[in-house]
Amino acid sequence: MKQPCTSRCAGAPGPQRGVAAIEFALIAVFMIVMLLGLTVYWRAFQAQQSLTRAAGDGARAILGVLAAGVSDPCHPTQAAANRATIQLRVLQSVRSSLERSDVPGTVADQLTVSPIQWQAACPSTGTGSATFELRYQLAPLFGTQSVWVTEPRQLYEKSVVHFASLL
Repeated sequence: MKQPCTSRCAGAPGPQRGVAAIEFALIAVFMIVMLLGLTVYWRAFQAQQSLTRAAGDGARAILGVLAAGVSDPCHPTQAAANRATIQLRVLQSVRSSLERSDVPGTVADQLTVSPIQWQAACPSTGTGSATFELRYQLAPLFGTQSVWVTEPRQLYEKSVVHFASLL
């Protein structure tokens, strides 16, 4: 008469028991680390793309104001006031773009828009350029930085707009 099979004869021989669980534990740790890395860098990549789009929106805001002819940065007597108006329009456009793109954190606290640098030789050539920079402090996904988890902290974008004077 044949004896019933016990748990030992149903699986692998004695010394091989539990090897699959150990292999899974080793692979699972590696896979979790990879998943966390993908999550962190996907988030930073998405935020950088949003910042790039916001810089483009700010540049289009400059061109829109210049094309409308209401704020010429080369105007002989009103250049400072016109440039302040353009700066405000850029700030509003960039903030609006970032808020719509749902970047992590609060845009008002973490966004820095540099003052527009005007390189204009308006009276002589009638052309010029405007340059501004955006910096965004990306809030960490996992709290504080450590040796094991490093995340991008500051994102940067620069935009240059070339224009012709309206005068």
